[in-house]
Amino acid sequence: MSKLNMPMKKITFILAFVLCGFIGVQSQYSSIYTYLSSVENEFTAQRLSVLDVEDGTKFSIVGKVLTAKNLENGTQVDIYSVLGAKVYTFTYNGNPVVLNLNKGIYFIRANKYTQKIML
Repeated sequence: MSKLNMPMKKITFILAFVLCGFIGVQSQYSSIYTYLSSVENEFTAQRLSVLDVEDGTKFSIVGKVLTAKNLENGTQVDIYSVLGAKVYTFTYNGNPVVLNLNKGIYFIRANKYTQKIML
């Protein structure tokens, strides 16, 4: 009978080993999930604080005509490519501006306000 119990002991040992492995993986997954959740919450809090500081400035674009809302006259406006190169600069005077830029994604910056635009 002891020969019959030997395979059963091996199976029991293997099952216990596999079960412990699953428990270990689950605890690691839980700690990683907790860490990612805390990072996401921190990022969201920072993003909300940036949005709270926003002064209401907003750029809109139709075709290649750029208009601004809540932007003071005399403000320098810079437009950057996706790669970060400054491609256009002008001083806002209250009138819409025609942009002679290629189609693509750009970032427009006035004072501390930055917005993504697509042509």
